Amino acid sequence: MMENYSGGKGVVMLIAFYNTKSLGIRYLETALEQNSFETDAVYYKGFNSQNPAVTTQTELKLLRERIAAKKPLLIGLSVMSSMYLETVDLVIETIKASFDIPVVCGGAYATMFPGRFLDGGVEFVIRSDGEEPLCRLAEAVYQKSGYNDIPSLCYRAEEGNVINDIGALQADIDRYGLPAIISRSACYIGNDTLTEGDPQRYTMSYEVIASRGCPFTCSYCCCVNLRRLLPKGTPPVRSRSVKSVIDELIIAKKELKRLVYVHFYDEIFPNVPGWIEEFAAEYKKHIHLPFAIWSHPQMVSADVLKKLVAVGLREVTMGIQSGSAHIRKDVFHRYEKQEDIIRAARLLKESGVRWISYDFMLQHPFESDGDLLETFELLKHFPTPFELQLHGLNFLPGTDIVPLAVENGILTEEELDKIMYAPMTEQFGAYWKRDNEAMSQLIYELIYCQQFGPLRKKAAALAADPLNHQNKIHALYNRGRILYKLRHFARKADMVLQSKRMK
Repeated sequence: MMENYSGGKGVVMLIAFYNTKSLGIRYLETALEQNSFETDAVYYKGFNSQNPAVTTQTELKLLRERIAAKKPLLIGLSVMSSMYLETVDLVIETIKASFDIPVVCGGAYATMFPGRFLDGGVEFVIRSDGEEPLCRLAEAVYQKSGYNDIPSLCYRAEEGNVINDIGALQADIDRYGLPAIISRSACYIGNDTLTEGDPQRYTMSYEVIASRGCPFTCSYCCCVNLRRLLPKGTPPVRSRSVKSVIDELIIAKKELKRLVYVHFYDEIFPNVPGWIEEFAAEYKKHIHLPFAIWSHPQMVSADVLKKLVAVGLREVTMGIQSGSAHIRKDVFHRYEKQEDIIRAARLLKESGVRWISYDFMLQHPFESDGDLLETFELLKHFPTPFELQLHGLNFLPGTDIVPLAVENGILTEEELDKIMYAPMTEQFGAYWKRDNEAMSQLIYELIYCQQFGPLRKKAAALAADPLNHQNKIHALYNRGRILYKLRHFARKADMVLQSKRMK
């Protein structure tokens, strides 16, 4: 599957946390193997937002055995989020206690906070795009040569931590090659077991990115903060060519025998002039699978939707986050207007997208009951059916929402540190919906019911006086939860049936 592969220089082990698909390490696999390194991919624990679990001693023992068997010259950890640092720290401690093997961390969180890992015993951190610097670092370790001239590399030195600026990035990201669809050597560690092979081999959905970066400045997201670290002149979004994307999907169709649909994980699906037209033609010609994308109210176009729906677009998820214009603008740094959002929702419906999801962050410290009611009112304008993804605001280290909370007297720095670095179970519990004070909870439940046409009229009537209709609202909400589960299964079945029809 790869060209120029020999693996003669030794093994680089790559560990992905809570992500069995992990595009990050799959791109690194390709880069390393093209430079004659063998790779071993360890997919460490699966993602479960409803029941997150820290690693166990059994799982750490299995990792030690894997490292002892593979004898890597370098171990790379993909640290994308602060939400699972408990597990990351335990893995680092385990490696350092048992082996004399250098460790390098990369990913979004490591890029923003390299000192945390260097102070914790890790030898190296790579910031931003890792393909080229990781290959150079692996070569330096293999040759036992110097590494201080590697762009984007941070490391420990006698005089202290060296935090280098991020070097120039590839403008043409096609040059990074295609990610490893199936890892040559891989295993999954989770549930106290080690399973040989790439867990992606049996997936029904394939994740692909057609671009890197995001043009927006949302305060709760790290994308804008990562962008500020990049060299001046780096475009906010770097898109792949249509040919590169299609070539990847052709291989995925061949290798993944159970593949049903494609999920584009771009922050915002590419909107480059001419790209959509070429993509639509090539996707229709070669892929024939339903696909899903993420979008933004300011990026929705009737013409683009029409072209994408015609070749398989089946599902769109759009972030809105709040129905309150004040919360969106002053807190979340999102500048779309109410009419922009309503227009986008109607275009999605009119375009024929089968499954439409809207993402909202509710019941957070910045929000009043009045703001919640504005979300309820906004949703009245959305044509059904649609799905609501409702969750809380998670404060992520390094994002603009953190100093904003301090400036507005919402939380102190000490309180924020406690929240941001709380145990994994607490963080996920805060991120996903949790019970709140009575009025807030009632409005939340009414908002939830807005996604179901048959419940809307009743929800509107109850919204006039929620506190005097608590039992009725709870009952309506419970009906909605049943409908949600049924729709979840219907969507999965629809994707399977649509895939068969398109084939």
